[in-house]
Order: sequence, then C-alpha cells, then structure tokens
Amino acid sequence: MFHQIIHFLVDFCNSIGYLGVYFYMLLVGTFIPVPSELVLLPAGYLAAIGEKNLFVLWFSGALGSLSGALINYFLAKFIVNKFLKDNLTIKKVNIFWNNHGKISAFLAPLTPGLGQYISIPAGISHMSLRWFIPLTFSANLIWVGFMLMVGYLFGVGDSAKKEIVYGSLILFGVVIVIGSVYVFKEIKYKKALLAYIDQILHT
Repeated sequence: MFHQIIHFLVDFCNSIGYLGVYFYMLLVGTFIPVPSELVLLPAGYLAAIGEKNLFVLWFSGALGSLSGALINYFLAKFIVNKFLKDNLTIKKVNIFWNNHGKISAFLAPLTPGLGQYISIPAGISHMSLRWFIPLTFSANLIWVGFMLMVGYLFGVGDSAKKEIVYGSLILFGVVIVIGSVYVFKEIKYKKALLAYIDQILHT
C-alpha cells in the first residue's frame, strides 16, 4: 500500500511537469493548507534519476510559493483598505510589523505551518514589495531546496553525490532550525508586545 502511494505521487509529479509544480506550489503559498512535501519530495527523486532538471524544479517551486504569497499579500491589503482600516487589531499588527517585518518575512517561510500565512500581516501593514519579494523568495528557495534534496537523496546511487546531498541537507536544515527557533521566540515576544500596545492604546 505504501509503495503504491509513493509510485502514485512520483507518477503524478512526473505527469504535471514544471508548470504543474509551479501551480501546486502557488496553492501551497496561499492560505489553502496544502502540504508542499507531496510534490517536492517526488520531484527531487525524479531529478535524481534524470527525469527532471533539479534547478528548474527549484526555481519553479520557489516562484510558485512566492506567487501564492503575493495573492495573500494583495488580498489582505485590499480587505484592510476596504473594511478594516481603523481596526484596533490592525493597528497592533502595523506596529509589530514596522519593527520586525523584514526578519519575519524571511524566517517565517522556513517554519513549518507558518510560512504560508506570514504574507497576510505583510499585506495588512503594506510592507514594501521591494523588501517582501526578495525576502520571501530567498526563504522559499531555502525551503524548496531542502525538500527537493530530501527527495533527491532517495534516487542517488553514487556515494560521492550522496555526500554532496547530505552536506546540502545539513546546510538547509541548520538554517531552517535557526529560523524556526527565532520565529517561535518572536511569537512569544509578539504576544507580550501586543499586550503592552493594547495597554497604551486604551490609556
């Protein structure tokens, strides 16, 4: 049963091609809870056995995630401008984002379960696209690269290539762990900061 599922995912990923990877990762980048692993791991395996180009997959996946994040960004920006401009919670988000927006936009996409939603506060606070796009795209390159390398490892037979893959995974993994730890610390700090801001706004 497990092998059948693996074969199905590999065949599915092979059939959708690079454009399919882009659109799947676009969904991953939005608020729709779709796991990136279902496509990126098989895609990495296909690259290892020569069926797909690793760098084209890498770019397609990262660009797709960025496109989905931009959908969140502009949707949040539109809703705030139209309906919630004077909302107290929005003011709190703006204050936090003005202080921690850049580092959050880069590190949150490296944190499982949070990455696809960080573009919403970015849009709410009208973060400059001059910062949002390169920071988010860079983070997506790291996450997509890590997932592709995990899949790539299962298709590599040459021991020298495996050492390169292991090195890449360690590098990506260290960045992701550091990013995740920082983000969770920021979440705790954010709760305390928002409570403090709430006191100020109500005095």
